[in-house]
Order: sequence, then structure tokens, then C-alpha cells
Amino acid sequence: MLRIRNIALLLTLALPAAAAAQAPDLSGTWVLQTDKSDFGMMPAPTSRTDVITHKDPSLTIKRSIVSTQTGSVTSELVYAIDGKEWKNKTADGQELTSTLKWDGPVLVVTSMLNTPNGEATITDRFSVSADGKTMTQDRLISIAGQEITQKMVLAKQ
Repeated sequence: MLRIRNIALLLTLALPAAAAAQAPDLSGTWVLQTDKSDFGMMPAPTSRTDVITHKDPSLTIKRSIVSTQTGSVTSELVYAIDGKEWKNKTADGQELTSTLKWDGPVLVVTSMLNTPNGEATITDRFSVSADGKTMTQDRLISIAGQEITQKMVLAKQ
């Protein structure tokens, strides 16, 4: 009986470590593959490059986007993957409040942003392919009772 308890205790202690081991390192330069992405009813940017520095729990994203609507814009997003609120500024200066957590090997970023149409909730789910060469960002935008889905596929350089 004692042996079974010891095994159960060891398994319980090992589970958090196993869950943490599933979290991928997102570091690198990632370039949007517009031909493999789906922006739904929103226009696709001409290009996007994310330079990510990830040393769990800290995560920094330096993002450069070129689009016909906004021209060339850059932003730097600084976070920790700790479930706490992190505040950043969007490229146009709006405040973005986000929380980050792991769902197994998927990074979930939930952000709130005030817009002229009301508060928007943006949920991004970042996953990396088994070979580490592709990152997919599945996005759900909820605003004014409507939902917009997008899928952005980025290739590691």
C-alpha cells in the first residue's frame, strides 16, 4: 500500500514538469505566409515579420507589418507567460491589456482593446509544428456581438 502511495506521489510531482516540458521555445524570426493564411473579412497585410525573444516566462515580440491601409508600422510587445495582466501599446498608440498562459504546448494570449465599436476581446492561440519550422496563430476577435476568425501561418527564418 505504501508503495502505491509513493508511486502516486511521484506521478503527481512529475505532471507539472511534464506539462512545462511541452511548452515550445517561440524564439526566432517568423515571417507571415500570406498565401497560407486566412484573414477572413479583413484585408491581409502585404508582409509581417515577428522577431520573438522567449525565455520562459518572459516573451518579447518585435513586430513589423506593411499594409496598404497603414503603411509600415512596428511595435514591441513585452509580456510574461504568468497569467497576469500585461499592458502594451498598439502601433497606433492604443492600450492593449493581455494575459498569457500555456494550454499544453499552445500559448494562449487573451487581449482587450477599446475600439470605436466598443471593447474587443482578441484570443490568439500560438502553436508550433513538430519540426519547429511553422508557427500558426489562430485568432478569434469578439466585438459588438460579432466574431471574426483568422489564421496566420508564419515560417521560421
